[in-house]
Amino acid sequence: MAVGTGNGTRALIRGLRGLPGELYPGLPLARLTTFRIGGPAWAVFAPATPEALVEAVTLARTLGVPWKLLGRGSNVLFPDAGFPGLVLSTTRLNRLRRQGGLLVAEAGVPLSKLAPRWFSALAGIPGTLGGGLAMNAGTRAGELGAQVAWVEVLLPDGEVARLSRSECGFAYRDSRLRRLGLPVLRAGLVPRAGPPLEEVLVRRAGQPSLPSAGCVFRNPREAPAGWLIERAGLKGAREGGAMVSHRHANFIVNLGRATARDVLSLVDRIRARVACIFDVWLELELEIVSP
Repeated sequence: MAVGTGNGTRALIRGLRGLPGELYPGLPLARLTTFRIGGPAWAVFAPATPEALVEAVTLARTLGVPWKLLGRGSNVLFPDAGFPGLVLSTTRLNRLRRQGGLLVAEAGVPLSKLAPRWFSALAGIPGTLGGGLAMNAGTRAGELGAQVAWVEVLLPDGEVARLSRSECGFAYRDSRLRRLGLPVLRAGLVPRAGPPLEEVLVRRAGQPSLPSAGCVFRNPREAPAGWLIERAGLKGAREGGAMVSHRHANFIVNLGRATARDVLSLVDRIRARVACIFDVWLELELEIVSP
């Protein structure tokens, strides 16, 4: 996909250059995702402040340019053709401070920065606070949504609002933030001790080292997705450069030259096999961005 050359795209890039942050026209998204998959975006912008993020989203909305938020790219699959619009990277929004009894963190704070001291249940989960809140990231030891006091978001009408935990609608790997596509700016979190870090490190050791996007499927009520996939005999199954991990069957890994098409073919194969054997339809945890 070539970088957009229409009037809207040119006006977008001119506007972004006037904001604090870093601009990368035509950057391949494979460089920004843990899957190492994805063609170029028309533009990637990393705002230096939450206010710059608000202005960038407002500009894209005004110009009718599609936009997509991206943290550390750990739970997303972009198309091989890329993204025909603006990708907003939150990695520079990484400020964290204490305020009374709360931790106030910007959307781009890595979950790994929060986990060791305040939220050990999240250790081993990649990504940033914004994405973690949208997906209500967690493990059996706890979920991020349970620690929320408030979340500051950008509403569709351009206003900034502070939502309470109940207004965020947290559910298993889901939230109102995700369903409505509300960009997270910052959040106030209540620190709480989790499991011993040694237990968390054991969990991390069970994850593959090859490029992946984390768990592909949500755990259904019947059994963990990885257990179902393994029992279906799919560990090591391949489509092109994508493979079901030998270490954890709910991970698809990139063997080096995997494409989005390879991953989607493998997803379809896994779903069909598990449905045939166990009569269980696996729902995606991985976010698949449409071309």
